[in-house]
Amino acid sequence: MEKGGKPRISYETTFRVKVLILTLIFGIAIFMIVYYPIISHQVDPFKVESPRGQILLARNFSIGGTNYTNAVPFTAENNALVLGGSDELDETLTISLSTPQWCADLWVWGGSANGWVRKYDCARELQLSKYAFNRVPTHEAKEIARWSLEPGYVLVFHKNGPVQKYELVNFTVTYGGERDWGAFKVSFKSS
Repeated sequence: MEKGGKPRISYETTFRVKVLILTLIFGIAIFMIVYYPIISHQVDPFKVESPRGQILLARNFSIGGTNYTNAVPFTAENNALVLGGSDELDETLTISLSTPQWCADLWVWGGSANGWVRKYDCARELQLSKYAFNRVPTHEAKEIARWSLEPGYVLVFHKNGPVQKYELVNFTVTYGGERDWGAFKVSFKSS
């Protein structure tokens, strides 16, 4: 003991305590980075990933003998509608439009004998089977995380009246008690 009566800790003991503290800190950090996400993993809630305010091009086109002017089609090719989340819940989901005068038609390919068949005609609310979507797992857990329309489905948003440039169209998608919003702005091809 030194003068003053305080016991002095040896250099070896302080070094061991410092190494023990650093080892503990690194152990906790590795646990938080590697193991905690695995232990606390939860399925992503259902959500609309796209469109979320993007500008989409209005087109003039025909499908199943119906002519559209300044309509916005959602197809498997343009991938305009992308949803996310698990598919372990209901069989159907609901799309509801909230922008006045806008509605949606749903076209389904009925095979070479029937061609394109319109399932909904200017609906403000429509239901689609979850099987109308290509549901792709995104990681090892094989959980469904990204939904996009299958090639046999076309969802056409159109307006009863003239369409304004950059007009905002809002809608909601409800699935298994979860609800999320989607929106797009309408643009026109420049001449």
